[in-house]
Amino acid sequence: MNKNKLSDADAKKVLLKWPTRTTLWPPPGKRGFWIRCQPRDGQRPGPRISSPGAKLFRTQPDGMWAHFNDDIACDIVAVEVCGTIQNLNDKRSRYIPGSRSLVLECSEAWLKEDVSVQKGGRIERWKAAGSWQAEPFGNIRIPIRHLRVLYGIPNSIYMKWSREHSPTGYEFFCPHSSLQTYNSQAMQRFLRQMSIESQFRA
Repeated sequence: MNKNKLSDADAKKVLLKWPTRTTLWPPPGKRGFWIRCQPRDGQRPGPRISSPGAKLFRTQPDGMWAHFNDDIACDIVAVEVCGTIQNLNDKRSRYIPGSRSLVLECSEAWLKEDVSVQKGGRIERWKAAGSWQAEPFGNIRIPIRHLRVLYGIPNSIYMKWSREHSPTGYEFFCPHSSLQTYNSQAMQRFLRQMSIESQFRA
C-alpha cells in the first residue's frame, strides 16, 4: 500500500480500521454514538445520501458515520478519498448545501443487522447507535441536519492545492497519509474539529 496515494480499495481498507461506533465527535445531546455507515462492514449495503425525492444519482461516500435522532434527523461525517483534482472537484460538488437539501437513505435490513461492539458483543445496529427511542420499521429517508466532509488528497498535490483554495464551513482536508494515522494524537485533534460542538462556546 502506497501511504502517499491510496487506491479506492486501499482507502476502504484504511477506513474499515476506523471504529464501528465512536464518540470522537461528541454526540449531540450527549446521547448515543456515531455509527459507521460506509465502507460496508456487513452483509447489507450501507446508507446513501441523496436529494429529497431522488431515485438516481445517490452518493455513497468512501467513509461515513451517522448520529441518529430516531428517524427525525441525523448528523453526518463523510470521508471522501480523492485521487485527482478533477475527482476532488466532482466530489465537492455533491455536498454543496446551498443547492439542495440532503437525506440519508437507510434500509431496515441494515439498521437491524448485528454489529460488533465492545467486549466482543454483537447487537443490532440501531441499538448500537444508542439514540433511537424505539425499534425502526421499514426503509427510511432521514433529513441530514449537520454535515461535515473530510476530503483526502494525494500527498503529491495536497500542499499545492491547500495553498490555493479556501474551504467552506463544512469542509476539511488532509493528505492520504494522514488517513492511515487515525489513532495518533494529532489526527484525533484534527478530527475533533469536525464536531458540531466546536462551533459553540463551552
